[in-house]
Amino acid sequence: MTSTLPITDATRTGTLPYQDPSLTTAERVRDLLGRMTVEEKVGQMLQLDARDDLQDHILRRHVGSILHTSPERILEANRLTAETRLRIPLLVGEDCIHGHSFWPGATIYPTQLGLAASWDAELIERVARATAEEVAVTGVHWTFSPVLCIARDLRWGRVSETFGEDPFLIGELASGMVRGYQGDGLDDPTAILATAKHFAGYSETQGGRDASEADISRRKLRSWFLPPFERVAREGCRTFMLGYQSTDGVPITVNDWLLSEVLRGEWGYTGTLITDWDNVGRMVWEQKVQPDYAHAAAAAVKAGNDMVMTTPLFYEGALEAVAQGLLADDDFDAAVGRILTLKFDLGLFEDPRLPADDLDTVVGSAEHAALNLEVARRSLVLLENDGTLPLAASASAPAPVRVALVGPL
Repeated sequence: MTSTLPITDATRTGTLPYQDPSLTTAERVRDLLGRMTVEEKVGQMLQLDARDDLQDHILRRHVGSILHTSPERILEANRLTAETRLRIPLLVGEDCIHGHSFWPGATIYPTQLGLAASWDAELIERVARATAEEVAVTGVHWTFSPVLCIARDLRWGRVSETFGEDPFLIGELASGMVRGYQGDGLDDPTAILATAKHFAGYSETQGGRDASEADISRRKLRSWFLPPFERVAREGCRTFMLGYQSTDGVPITVNDWLLSEVLRGEWGYTGTLITDWDNVGRMVWEQKVQPDYAHAAAAAVKAGNDMVMTTPLFYEGALEAVAQGLLADDDFDAAVGRILTLKFDLGLFEDPRLPADDLDTVVGSAEHAALNLEVARRSLVLLENDGTLPLAASASAPAPVRVALVGPL
């Protein structure tokens, strides 16, 4: 399998304008977009599972991103990318939600619910900074964290992933996490992209069933569920992930009021939107609001989705949508431009940030273990005082320790 068009000498020698780091990101994006075929644009909007056929992903579908990978797969993907016509680097993503949680030997911090018990945004920022260092050194550029869902129904199975039930606290702690992940700027090789998820109302599904209908009024959304997302949008969180669920029968993936009027319009958000796992396909096979992948792809593009996670048939569907007149070639430009902006801002065209040779000196380091112990201690909560308080006298504290319990309970 090969690319649809040959690699030019200019691409090999790095003399094209988009390969010039002295130009602005906007100039480089504009030049590269003008060189891309519609197939390459559609491919840039795809994020596919690296455990599947990388050659098909990269050389046939021209994917812009991969997830669930390993150092070996990242190196193979980088080799294949060098065979493509424009050599556009890949974004590598992973669910690193409380530490580099899928990586053997990584520092695994308390879940967000445990972190929230510290009530300390600066501490959580330190956790995210340490996590970013471990994630970046393994060749991953993008974490799908923090979770901004509100825990109001304990039947919902993902309560432990949240910062709890208070919108203000969620917004403050999530903003600390965003600052830690993204650091002082994406040009820092230890910075990674943060993702605010799951936009919006994902935790309020009927009966606590995951990924089903969320029966939420706009008033309730504005009062409870949207404020944390607005907070991190203004903090500079570079990406938002859209939830699986529908509201009033409309999948969030194509909810024009949320995506266009509120997020892009009222808040002025210019970052990148990524679907959750197979949201576009889900509109066909589960929610049954689209008749086929061509219509689903067209609806997703027109609604403002940028990156489509793990819907391989989005590629064929989007091209079929163009053939049917449901989409024009330039309908992809805004989304692809935002994806390319992330890649240029991360410096991936100059340095694809491959896994480091000495990653074991960073992953699971003693410094991060000490931070983890501090965080675990700070997250402890006494739920029932069964003789625990007041603390008894000890050699280090000869007199009984007096503790003030303050609050409505």
